[in-house]
Amino acid sequence: MSRKPLSILIAGQGIAGSSLALMLARHPSFDPRPNITIVERSQTPRTTGQAIDIRGPAVRVIRVLGLEDKIKQRHTTETGMAIVGAKGQQIACFDATGSTSSTTSEYEILRGELAALLLKNLQTAHDANRANSRVIYGESIQSLKERDDGVAVQFANGKLVPQTFDVVVAADGMSSTTRPMIFPEYAAEDPIKPLGQYMAFFSVPRVADDTDLWRWHIAPRGLGIHIRPHRTKTTMGVYFVINNSKKARIPEVDQVLVKDVAAQKAYLRAKFAGVGFQSARFLDAMDYADDFYMQQTAQVETPKWSSGRCVLLGDAAYCMMGIGTSLSLIGAYLIAGELANAASRDLDLAAALSRYEDLLRPLVANYLKLQSGPEHVIPQSRLGIAVMHSALRVLTWTGLQHLILPREPSGNDWGLPDYGFEEIGE
Repeated sequence: MSRKPLSILIAGQGIAGSSLALMLARHPSFDPRPNITIVERSQTPRTTGQAIDIRGPAVRVIRVLGLEDKIKQRHTTETGMAIVGAKGQQIACFDATGSTSSTTSEYEILRGELAALLLKNLQTAHDANRANSRVIYGESIQSLKERDDGVAVQFANGKLVPQTFDVVVAADGMSSTTRPMIFPEYAAEDPIKPLGQYMAFFSVPRVADDTDLWRWHIAPRGLGIHIRPHRTKTTMGVYFVINNSKKARIPEVDQVLVKDVAAQKAYLRAKFAGVGFQSARFLDAMDYADDFYMQQTAQVETPKWSSGRCVLLGDAAYCMMGIGTSLSLIGAYLIAGELANAASRDLDLAAALSRYEDLLRPLVANYLKLQSGPEHVIPQSRLGIAVMHSALRVLTWTGLQHLILPREPSGNDWGLPDYGFEEIGE
């Protein structure tokens, strides 16, 4: 008796959702190929965004997908990080080394470029009859209910008729609207843990004085300005950061986040006026930026990731500063591998999703131990900044700057399971 193809619904076309769809499409054990549907709330593909990096076990994930060279070709060209003063003078510099402790990864890429690459490869797999996939923009899940024959889903905007799926994956980000539908028992609990930090990103035209260093200026009152290179050499990424003195939300900024872009830009113009290091140039360019967005930086900690045939992936389950993209790729690899094993052996799909959670939780817990809020590292006063600058000068002069750089969890022997992905070609 021939098998019925799995029908898999993914909410969210970000890095997590797109990478899962690609891995499902490319895994050789699916016979027949699964039917993959992605619903994305945005009306258009999400192909803009800040610099992200790929580290740890996620490097192997991009290798087995045949994307390592393509990602390297799209490297931002960043050569390291420099702390700069109010006049742009260099206080300390941390060159990119290619090691796991380097501030700039060997796999540094703009979020938008990685998202576009994943979508392009998914389309290629579809065109080559290796996948049955579709992306529906301007649509989201309105309700879901698990039954004996699958998960019954109704959609919010009528672009899809109500239907039943074998598996539903919530990959719709930190503020996931699908998460409370899967876990109504936890709906009253807020899984978003504030770090006391907010960030706005936008692109500005590159000028002659710009470099390929990530330059970071720390100003009083918890303000920070970052500028990072883009590989096109025509634009640079600017990041305005607001840090609280404690790991808590800032009500004033929260009120701005729910307003429109014009109001957000007006707030930042007042907040960052006169803070030094080309702030006037960046504020003027911000008015014309069409890729501007502003958001809270936070962690997501959820008591469960899987429930029956429904599961959380990426920031919807374990949002984490600095390692979120890598965890999304690893999680997608595990879900695709476990579903492929279950489908090829007629095993229970709910058990496969539960195994994904059991496998990944130890790694997430290890990375959580290394997380610290900006209140521990970002001084709020001029005196605090001066002390920090002095300490950084000493560390770089003595060659001990590695002591404050990011690192992989100590004693971490976690490894990716082998699901047969190495059989996959480009």
